[in-house]
Amino acid sequence: MTHQHEDIEKRLETLEAESAIRRLKAQYLNACDNKDVEAMRACFTEDAEIFFPPIGSFGLDGLVDIFTQMAATTPIIDVHQAHNGDIEIDGDTAAAKWNLGFATYDPRDKSFRLLASFYHDRYRKTEQGWRICYTRSEPRAIIDGQLAEDGLKAEWATP
Repeated sequence: MTHQHEDIEKRLETLEAESAIRRLKAQYLNACDNKDVEAMRACFTEDAEIFFPPIGSFGLDGLVDIFTQMAATTPIIDVHQAHNGDIEIDGDTAAAKWNLGFATYDPRDKSFRLLASFYHDRYRKTEQGWRICYTRSEPRAIIDGQLAEDGLKAEWATP
């Protein structure tokens, strides 16, 4: 009976970890859409490694700087949606692959971007809970466009 209880306990811990990581990813994406710099920052470990081509590679402070410049202090509207999270738990660490759908609109010039990419993430369980310690975006499809008086103009941009 003890072995069965240990197995159930381990399975429950794995499910709880997966759930916490899904919530963390949602908190991160919602913080980005809400332009909440501190909430976005709180989703990462202090030593996080971030690779977001074509923007660049940086640590957490670099991400906060870029996010502040490109999104938080502008009228740009962003929508991040992550789907199909495939999460692997390994004790106090985890890895996940997410499918990201992203749309951004800049009302200043009526430009927009639609992006499909994969997120490759690694997570670490900390005293504050699960946090992202590594993330890499793999762009798959990019469409840049602009709303115009005579319709919509868009072009495929190769990632």
